Amino acid sequence: MSIRTISSVKLILVAGTLLSGCTTTRQIVVDHPSTQASQFQPLQGFQSIDGDDYYVRLISEFDFKGDNVLKSGCTNMAPSYEKGDLSAALIYSVRNEALKFSREATGFLYQATTGKCNFTFDAKKLYLTPWIRMDSGRETMVDYNFYTNANSDVDVSSLVGDVNAAGNLLALTGVGMGVAIMGQVAGQWVKSNQQAEVTTPASHQSAKHSSESHSLPAATTYAGKTGTLNQTTFKVFDVAEGGFHLFGSDTKQLGELKIYPEILPSLLLKTTADGIPDGRDLSFEEIGYSPIKSAAGEVNLQQLIEQSKHPAKPNLKPDWNNYQDVEGNCRKLKLVMKDLGFNKFDRNAVIYYFLAKNGDWNNYNITRQKTQSEEMRLKVIESYRSKNFANCLAPDDYGVMKSMGLPVNTQSDWDQVGEASHKKEQLFTPLKSIERQLVAVLNNPNKAEMERQLFPLLSTEKNGDGSVLLQNHLGNFGLELLLNPPVAPAPTDVSIAQVAPVVAAPASVAIPGEGVIVSARQLAQVFSGLLINELSCARPVPDSLGKSAGLLLFTTKEGSPRVKGGAMEFEFSGGKITRIAFQLSTYRDFEQDLLDRPEIGGCRIDPSFLAKLH
Repeated sequence: MSIRTISSVKLILVAGTLLSGCTTTRQIVVDHPSTQASQFQPLQGFQSIDGDDYYVRLISEFDFKGDNVLKSGCTNMAPSYEKGDLSAALIYSVRNEALKFSREATGFLYQATTGKCNFTFDAKKLYLTPWIRMDSGRETMVDYNFYTNANSDVDVSSLVGDVNAAGNLLALTGVGMGVAIMGQVAGQWVKSNQQAEVTTPASHQSAKHSSESHSLPAATTYAGKTGTLNQTTFKVFDVAEGGFHLFGSDTKQLGELKIYPEILPSLLLKTTADGIPDGRDLSFEEIGYSPIKSAAGEVNLQQLIEQSKHPAKPNLKPDWNNYQDVEGNCRKLKLVMKDLGFNKFDRNAVIYYFLAKNGDWNNYNITRQKTQSEEMRLKVIESYRSKNFANCLAPDDYGVMKSMGLPVNTQSDWDQVGEASHKKEQLFTPLKSIERQLVAVLNNPNKAEMERQLFPLLSTEKNGDGSVLLQNHLGNFGLELLLNPPVAPAPTDVSIAQVAPVVAAPASVAIPGEGVIVSARQLAQVFSGLLINELSCARPVPDSLGKSAGLLLFTTKEGSPRVKGGAMEFEFSGGKITRIAFQLSTYRDFEQDLLDRPEIGGCRIDPSFLAKLH
């Protein structure tokens, strides 16, 4: 609120005309105003005070400090006065040019007539302004005028009546019974209604009277981490002259008239113990029911938005599946909410629940835990992040939403998601490399080429390159025979055209439980003899105790020694396969892992593929 130069006023004192003899007269005296400052701090979690943090409204209240007149039979406060009618009033003039807001209001009204106890003193609590966002509210200016009919012909009583008639349109109350708020759009709306419904009273400035008019200091100031609330106090006195005080006066304090600012961080939300608005556990419908008071009556928030004549009025029911449509109406909603006078907490709470019906919004605010538990590929995560509603929301808006307890991703959250996903992607890269090479081998129908492809891919610490530890947990399907197929002896007489009898493999090649190291040629014989038909993608082996290991499911063709198929586990290190094991799901519970994690490392195996193995 702007400060204008205040002239030095020692005492505003308008005295009634003294009658001769012992006639007693009475006057109301208002001392010059004093200002008391109190400090307010940035909201918890914010580094400085922003005019968009708070709402402010001005309140006038009279603190009575005199004797109880009724209990004392009026003798202390109101002796029998011979002077005729006396009226006095203090009237505020409140205006905010930026919001096109202006009004007059009565701080107090005193009226007294001849006789004992014939007086009234009216000083009710009064809201001088509706709630105004602080960055606009500090432009509010308050002047005051003190009037009396003791030395003039001004009709104070009628003047107060005119002021009150105009002011009743804006006698707005706050939270609980409807929120009265004032912004750019609301200010024009109220002004038009006021002009349409109220006949402007005749100007009292042309009346013949003695008065002084001054401006009060700013009610709120803020800069950086420092904020000040200024309370202005007028001391009001009752002065009796004449009678027994022929050469003096008897002065008693009636009380203090105070004008003070009240600030609030939210009008639509409850606040937590630390004063931060709590935006949780709401819906767009619930927050849209919030009652808003205006000069035209009470409407709810959704009606206020829909009835606004703002050029950027949003469609509150866009195509929720269309990102551009939702983002565009989000921006319009943000502009309208700001011009209606709502601060950043209330604006962003409304915007959050508006966007909550959109799938892209929910994807953008996916939790890091979900991206990790569902093993989302980095490419998918980046596609989610790309739709960040940047044409509507700035990074600060996400920070405000997060401070209210709303589950959103700020830029730092997304950086952490990306970093974790990138690290996980790096773990999958070697697996995918081995998978591509192994699948190329398994799909090669030529056994000799298969051997050449396998040799650089295999390695064991004991036998070096071209060797691998082979294990079997798939049951007795003749793996030993595949490793060492029967061979025909060389014929002694080439003229004898007959096939030599098959010679069985020696028993010494039986595979023990811990497995046996085989060569690339032997492994090629196994792969070729299995008659593999279909292959799944490769998944990390569940519970592999930190080892780099993958799992491929395979089906077999008719005539294969392994009916239907099974699973092939491969362990690798340094880009080479060190161990291959044929597995049953009873040995390695990969079927449950498929149910628990349908997709991992970019590999999703359809349940129908698994059914073929049974």
